[in-house]
Amino acid sequence: VEIQEGKTTIIEGRLTATPKGSPNPPNPSGQCPICRWNLKHKYNYDDVLLLSQFIRPHGGMLPRKITGLCQEEHRKIEECVKMAHRAGLLPNHRPRLPEGVVPKSKPQLNRYLTRWAPGSVKPIYKKGPRWNKVCMPVGSPLLRDNVCYSRTPWKLYH
Repeated sequence: VEIQEGKTTIIEGRLTATPKGSPNPPNPSGQCPICRWNLKHKYNYDDVLLLSQFIRPHGGMLPRKITGLCQEEHRKIEECVKMAHRAGLLPNHRPRLPEGVVPKSKPQLNRYLTRWAPGSVKPIYKKGPRWNKVCMPVGSPLLRDNVCYSRTPWKLYH
């Protein structure tokens, strides 16, 4: 509430009652939480807040019985979690090492999507010269149907 008295303006805040219930999903007949909220092809591996709802503190996936996801979305979330781990977007979700174990150092490359093959843990070091380049698989074919906000389609090989 704004009150003006001469040259001074007094801004006053008031508490209002808000509804206590949770908002209704746009598609209540959906079989899993992602389908209910119409997020089927709208998330990617960099949506860490969404992914962190479906993983354990040590970084593993929660089972389908607990998350309530359908099989297709569970596979997509699992693949996105793997990609987020490889890209270094989930640094707090790692298994604890036993005492006295020192982890090996990993190369700090540009670890963002283009450097990692989906089935590997190692970075792609050599791809060959430009004119004879061997395309490496990048990303996941499960996420092929996701929404693309640019004019160029998703590249699954770089």
